[in-house]
This record gives sequence, C-alpha cells and structure tokens, in this order.
Amino acid sequence: MNQCAEKLLAWYDHHHRPLPWRQEINIYHTWVCEVMSQQTTLAVVVPKFSEFVKHLPTVYDLATCDEEKLRQLWSGLGYYARARNLNKGAKFIVEQLDGYFPQSYCEWLKIPGCGPYTASVIASICFNEKVACVDGNVVRVVSRLLALSKDVWSSSGQSAIQTHVAQMIPEERPGDFNQAMMELGATVCHKSKPLCLLCPVQQQCLAFAQNCIESCPPRKPRRDAVDVELFALLVWRKATDTLAIANRTKGFLSNTVGFPLIAAIEVSEAKKVLQSLQDLQLFELPSRFSHSITHHRISGKILLAQEVENPSITTESVPWRKLSLPQSFYWVSRSLIASKLSTALDNKVFKLFQNYQDKAS
Repeated sequence: MNQCAEKLLAWYDHHHRPLPWRQEINIYHTWVCEVMSQQTTLAVVVPKFSEFVKHLPTVYDLATCDEEKLRQLWSGLGYYARARNLNKGAKFIVEQLDGYFPQSYCEWLKIPGCGPYTASVIASICFNEKVACVDGNVVRVVSRLLALSKDVWSSSGQSAIQTHVAQMIPEERPGDFNQAMMELGATVCHKSKPLCLLCPVQQQCLAFAQNCIESCPPRKPRRDAVDVELFALLVWRKATDTLAIANRTKGFLSNTVGFPLIAAIEVSEAKKVLQSLQDLQLFELPSRFSHSITHHRISGKILLAQEVENPSITTESVPWRKLSLPQSFYWVSRSLIASKLSTALDNKVFKLFQNYQDKAS
C-alpha cells in the first residue's frame, strides 16, 4: 500500500463521521444516501435519509412508492428529479433484475438515472471494486496534493485527476479509501482556511510545501446567472380554506408540484383574464420573495385570486384556458399543503401567504 493511502486510511479509521449509512455495508442505503447527498449538505441529508429508509426500507418499497409519498419524503432536499431517478432505478432493478442489485461499476451504469460517480461509489464501497470516486472534495484534495492551480475544470483536467486517484487507490479497502478522500475534503481540506495542521497527508502536499493552497484548485468557471421575475398565483377558496396547486410541466421548475407561476411580462394579461371570472377578488400582495435555483435568481410577488362564494375557477372555463398555466390543478387544504409542495420556492411563497392572512385576521 502506498504511503499516502496508508496515512489516509489510518486517519479515516479514527476520525470519520458516524453517518447512519456507514454503520454497516448496505447497497440500498449507499445508493440512496449518495443520490441524496448530491448538491445537498449532510446536515440536511442525514435526517431526511433516516426518514426515507424508515418509510421505504427496501428497493421494492421504493419501486412501488407513489408520486405523492415520494415527494413528501424528498421535500426539503431540492432537485426532485433525483427522487424520480431513484424511483425509476428501483423499478428497473425490481422488474428487470428480479430485485437483485448490480454487482459492478459497469452494471450499475445500466441502471436508469445512475451516473459514473454514483456507480463508482456503490461499486467501491459495497463490492470493493478498485474504481475512483471523484467529487468536488476529491478534486480539491488532489489539486492541493499536486499543486494544480490551473486546468483543473476542463475535460482534460478532470480526466487527469480521475487517473491520479485511480493510481492512488490501494488493492485493499478501495471503498474506505474513496470515503477517506471525500471525508478529508469535507472536514479538513476546506475550500477556505483548510486545517492543514490536522491533515494526515500534509507531508505529501505540494501546495502546502509551496505555500499556494489558496490558489489550488483555481475558481471553477461559473455560468452567468439568469434573473427571473415572476408572479406566483395562489388561488384560494375561502369557504373551504383550500388552495390550488399544479403539476408544472414546463420551465426551469418543470416536473415539480407547486403554485402556478406567471412570468412578469405576462402578468397584466393574466390579471385581465382572472378579473373576468365571477365571484373572484384579485390582490397583489405587497411582500416580495426571492430564491436561487441552479443558474436562476428568482424574485417576484404573489397574485392572490380569492374565491368568495361559489367555486368558479375550473380548467374547463374558457377564460382560464387563455392563461399560459398548467391545465390540471387540484385543491388542497391549507393545513396540508406544505407537505404537497416540492420546492423551497413554493414553501417561501406559502409562508408569505400565511403571514399575510395572519395580519389580515
């Protein structure tokens, strides 16, 4: 075993965090936690993971889970497409593989929604396959070990890092080695103010020796954020205290459940249409909301359409069809709606509505 790997594994044995999926090797748990952890902090993932596997303890339970329950269990994690991919993968395993999990990296790549990183994590941890797992933490660790201050984020740079990690992996405990690399980046080799004095591979770190830690790796080029101004339409039946939510089918929030969204440039026409509906009061609430998702900076206001007598808003009404909105929506009690919303943006909107109602009453 090379010296660097030996030091990392010794450090990992004494300092790794006692995460719930590390208590024993469980293929299903490893798969679920890795998908949950993508672009989500562990502080959020840990309680959600425990709740998820409590309600869906096996791949069979995940494969047969209905959309609403899956959405509830995933609520708060964001990027709901990950949950749908898990569900698709589980169905494939149950229906095409008779419930047997793939046993290698190449076989995991055949599972719908499972990419190279997830496949490598599962293969190395669960099957001791010598395959490199490279996430952002590992990129940072390797960049500092090799003092790489440029050409890290290009395809060739990523390939070089992948190759270097593959060469470092020992024959014994490849899964623990991959976890040790990721753990080191997450807990010691921080993006800023790394804890170099606690690092088990400080002596092998060229960036430390050359005093260039802060420039390794270089900043990752970022796509320019797009500013989006929109209105969230809350249709409220006052008599029954229910709100309308929809399955959104387009835009950057497609395949999520929440309040209908109207682009700011279309809101004037939307107001005219809504005002033509009977027994309806229309309000533009004063408070604004803001939210960032992927490469979008969202800001906007709430358009409250309040039904005061007999229900008048249906997808069959001619005026409603003039709106560029989802054509299928359903009514949910205000006391239950928080569990139905699948994005943090919708939850922010609902909280503003609640605050408005509390002040009004």
